[in-house]
Amino acid sequence: MRRATGRGWWRSGLVASTVLLLAACAGGGGERNPAEVRLATESFRIRVTPDPSPPRALESITFTVVVTDKETGAPIERGEGRVFASNRDGKNIANGFSPTGEIGTYRTTLNFVTAGTWALGLQFRRDSLDVLERTEDWTQDVRTAADPWEGAVPNMAPVDTTRRDTTRSTPQTPEGAATPR
Repeated sequence: MRRATGRGWWRSGLVASTVLLLAACAGGGGERNPAEVRLATESFRIRVTPDPSPPRALESITFTVVVTDKETGAPIERGEGRVFASNRDGKNIANGFSPTGEIGTYRTTLNFVTAGTWALGLQFRRDSLDVLERTEDWTQDVRTAADPWEGAVPNMAPVDTTRRDTTRSTPQTPEGAATPR
């Protein structure tokens, strides 16, 4: 029987600690929403999340915007901002932010008029006396509008086509045809 050397124990300890470190890093911090866009200006860190995601044309899309101070990480209360978008066809849309019940969290809605790729931008300021700071633009793919019949349940009641229609007293003639005498 061979005796374990110091080097083998050292390697085992290194592998075990690496596995534990990776497991701790993988489990911490929670899951990030894949639709979330992270942006920054000179003074702010901004997270934007569309709902529903991916957005569809001709539907109201609610954007939740969370704004924090870049240096302190504190949420920005009573700020003002807007989100705006343009597509290749020259269509432009924009809307201002409304505060929510959470400090530093704002909401706005946009209604994309066509499907395709849209370029979006965002401006924000701490209050009405400050200058609006603009983020870098980002793109958003907008899917085609939903079919109005999508999800509708078809009428499955059987129709009896063998019965003669007895509600009409006279036979019908095509429009413009002579009536029989």
